Amino acid sequence: MKLHYAPRTRSFTALWMLEEVGAPYEIVTVDMRGPSHPAAALKAVNPMGKLPALEDGDAKFGETAAILLYLADKYPAAGLAPAPTDARRGRFLQWLMFPATTIEPAAFEKMTKGPTNPTAAGWGSYERMLDAVSGALAPGSNLFDAAFTAADLYMASSLKFMMTFGMIEKRAVFEDFVGRAEARPAWARATAIEAERGAG
Repeated sequence: MKLHYAPRTRSFTALWMLEEVGAPYEIVTVDMRGPSHPAAALKAVNPMGKLPALEDGDAKFGETAAILLYLADKYPAAGLAPAPTDARRGRFLQWLMFPATTIEPAAFEKMTKGPTNPTAAGWGSYERMLDAVSGALAPGSNLFDAAFTAADLYMASSLKFMMTFGMIEKRAVFEDFVGRAEARPAWARATAIEAERGAG
């Protein structure tokens, strides 16, 4: 597998996921500030020319949630997703998609003071989003109690990024959840890779 990646971008989430599943992979570093970005080679994998993008033989695609779901399903032994027949699968998919479809749009709308129409907007409202996430993250628990899934990984990565840059308010339940996710060995390995790549 090849991960098209740049340090300090959303591609860290896919890097962390690859470390969680423990499968061999190669990093293709992308210069996002280069004059040829996005290069044709990247757009052949992800037509949007955005990161992360993943190649696995004939499978070539982008979107963080899609990459996490693909890896979780391809490597079920890692235990990062309920099986398709599991009753929790629907809720897992909801939370897996939530950072991109609800958290980010609601936070950007709040930051830019854009018009709010919670009925028309697919993400509802900033306050409704915060309360939904807070309610799902019971203190000391993951989204599915003891099981850490790809949805937890994406949620933790997103909350960390957005709290760091002031895009979302810090809540104790968010910080506790992120802190526990960051205690995972795969997070530490991905962070070390990120630091090495960012220094290069």
